[in-house]
This record gives sequence, C-alpha cells and structure tokens, in this order.
Amino acid sequence: MGIKIGRFEIGRDQPPFIIAEMSGNHNQSLDKALAIVEASAAAGVQALKIQTYTADTMTLDINTGEFFY
Repeated sequence: MGIKIGRFEIGRDQPPFIIAEMSGNHNQSLDKALAIVEASAAAGVQALKIQTYTADTMTLDINTGEFFY
C-alpha cells in the first residue's frame, strides 16, 4: 500500500505521480504563472511546485571581508 495525495495513490503498483516545476520562471508575473499552470494541466501533471521568493531574500548583501572577492 502506498500513500494518498488528494485523489492519487502513490506506490509501487501505481502509475507515476508527475510534479511539474514552475519554480521562479513566472518572474513575479501572475499572467505568466497562470499560463504555466494551464500548460501543466494540459500536459496532464498531477501537481505543480511553485516558489515565490526572490533572489535578494536568499543571498547576503555583503561586499566586504571574506564575502568579497
């Protein structure tokens, strides 16, 4: 027996559960994000991974000392 995600069962004897990745490819554009959602659904994926962070929230803004080259 596998696990369930919504109406999908995940397990050895089940078809693949396909997760598309939008990532940050929407460039913070709702229109682009919705187009990717529609394209993913049309392709038949079961899930879509998204992220909404921007690069400046995960990088250090340091230009001195050992962080500066």
